[in-house]
Amino acid sequence: MITNENVIEQSSQSKLFEKRIWLVRDVSEFTGYAVGTVYNLTSEDLIPHRKKRGKLYFIPLEIINWWEEGDLV
Repeated sequence: MITNENVIEQSSQSKLFEKRIWLVRDVSEFTGYAVGTVYNLTSEDLIPHRKKRGKLYFIPLEIINWWEEGDLV
């Protein structure tokens, strides 16, 4: 059954996948992990990421592959 919540969630997911670069909050939304957990994963080098000028960036395809490969905490 289609509900307003499903439509909103699908719309949110669509917008997320339109982005070429993800920030911490995007990875948090995709994985369901708390923002703090995403920061911890990057500090332990357990999740693919880039850091430039003190800001974290993520390539969506790398995160999806990491998620699908099961390299999770």
